[in-house]
Amino acid sequence: MPFNHDKSAWTDPDTGTTYELGVFKPFTTTYEIKPRKDAEPFSVEVLVRFSNHCYSRTRKGEAEHHIIDTQQHRNGTVEERVFCVDRWTFCQNLRAVIDELALKRCLEGGSKDILYRQEQPSQVAAHDGWYLCMRLEHRKGRTPPLSLSVRSVHWRTNRPADIRRHGGQKFREILSRFAKSKGL
Repeated sequence: MPFNHDKSAWTDPDTGTTYELGVFKPFTTTYEIKPRKDAEPFSVEVLVRFSNHCYSRTRKGEAEHHIIDTQQHRNGTVEERVFCVDRWTFCQNLRAVIDELALKRCLEGGSKDILYRQEQPSQVAAHDGWYLCMRLEHRKGRTPPLSLSVRSVHWRTNRPADIRRHGGQKFREILSRFAKSKGL
């Protein structure tokens, strides 16, 4: 687990290559929403956080010294995570993707607070591409009360199974509906 002291970088124990993780620090961005049709649009701040699944993947035979995290799942299984250069490379522009999300189409998951966004779709197959899996959250009494947790980023050749409304909606429409459901 060769992280530096504050986990802002990870060094490959075999090659000595260091990968900066500063892009995964939480940040606040602003989106315009309109929770009610008769109301004027207004801006809300959203705290954006990232899971280590944005730069790691399930261990597939790598040496034990490559494990960066071990996660216990509810069903009792244990997942070992290793650093993923492909995910890390894609995510170097992730902050800009999140900042520009408002007018982009997102796919809603089976749970109303789960969203998917397909980026860099393949020219070969429509569903091939990098998918961001995100969760909208509301925490009353926190500043800001709305947050977007980027749970995972990975290349897929198919859409996630729990997609509702297959055409998707603009992120700001989904965020507006979510904010309305939370009384904002």
